Amino acid sequence: MKFIHTADLHLDTPFTGIKDDEAAPTALWETLHAAPYVSFERIVTDAIQASVDFVLIVGDVFDSKNPSAAAHNFLLEQLQRLNEHQIPVFLSFGNHDFQTNGKAQLHFPENVQVFGPQVETKLLTLKDGTTVAISGFSYDQQAVATDMVRAYPTGSQADFTIGMLHGAVKSGTDSRYAPFTVPELEEKGYDYWALGHIHKRQQLDANSPINYPGDIQGRHKNEPGEKGYLLVSTDSTDHRLTTEFVATSPVVYAPLEITITQAMSVTEVVDQLVATIQAADFSKLHLLNVVLNATTAGINTTVAVNSQNGILLGQLQQALRSQYDQLNAWVYELTVNETESLQFADLDEAFWRDTQAEVFTESHVNELAKKLFQQDFIYQALGNPTALTELRRQSETFLQGKTNQEEFTDED
Repeated sequence: MKFIHTADLHLDTPFTGIKDDEAAPTALWETLHAAPYVSFERIVTDAIQASVDFVLIVGDVFDSKNPSAAAHNFLLEQLQRLNEHQIPVFLSFGNHDFQTNGKAQLHFPENVQVFGPQVETKLLTLKDGTTVAISGFSYDQQAVATDMVRAYPTGSQADFTIGMLHGAVKSGTDSRYAPFTVPELEEKGYDYWALGHIHKRQQLDANSPINYPGDIQGRHKNEPGEKGYLLVSTDSTDHRLTTEFVATSPVVYAPLEITITQAMSVTEVVDQLVATIQAADFSKLHLLNVVLNATTAGINTTVAVNSQNGILLGQLQQALRSQYDQLNAWVYELTVNETESLQFADLDEAFWRDTQAEVFTESHVNELAKKLFQQDFIYQALGNPTALTELRRQSETFLQGKTNQEEFTDED
């Protein structure tokens, strides 16, 4: 027996963080928006090529209870592909796409069985005569605080007994999503528990597998790494089920850390980051949150100030904009690791102590220029001590002239 366990497709995820980023290329957002669709299409293709016996989809098929027509049509097209290869699908809805009437008003292909709001068991006989009992339910409201596991039948109802459950382990007083305990699941005596809802892939029990496959596409930096599905199988000589993770997500959220020295300028930091990304040789698009780690000597003042006000990130994005698709990388966030010797409060205090008598400082110019400094030629022209000295001199001359002019006006 061989089947696919997937969950949390979240079709129609808006990905507002990247979409609202003015610096991000439009094509990049379009790639990210399409990512869950690409990932699920790959899952369906794998199911067909591997000739799996059935597919389990455990909740949150859509990102909301009112998905777009495009998301509906896409899902039906993919399920129809499985139907054409006579691959059964067992589907439940979760807290994101809950159906108030228990089942979505979709005309599913005949290979699809959808669970209603009450726990029910569906029986399946495979081509080799093996029988499988699959129990599950769908959300009919956003929160299901009831212990639904109590309603699942106990013991073996077939050669293999599987439970589908979109929920979370009981924790404290907040248990709004079909709360359960691991011992409670183990006591049911099932061969496999196919879980959904938690987006991090994890195994709660290896002996009688209780698995979260994670979502099929990371949606933000708190969902890093490869995403995909679990391929569950056994052979004719062993009743025990084993799982294998298969990655299908076309976009990966990932952290990227580099160490910088106090001697490195803004341009050198940007160059080092671009070189590090090039050396990584990503095979698929990576959305990176960069962390700069300072050495014990600290960090260059300009780099520190520019990392705080967003100029450094802007320059890095400008450097990546024309080549992000070749590098398969885009940086959407940049921070400095303050756990090293660097302390911003001390750095700022020292900086302002040394320059408090001056009106025109490096930080003032950076703050005023902001997005202009994302253009490297502007930064090279103005973001250096010589330029600041000249700006200060010209400004002092201008202000002196204005003062004299105002004195004449007052006299008039």
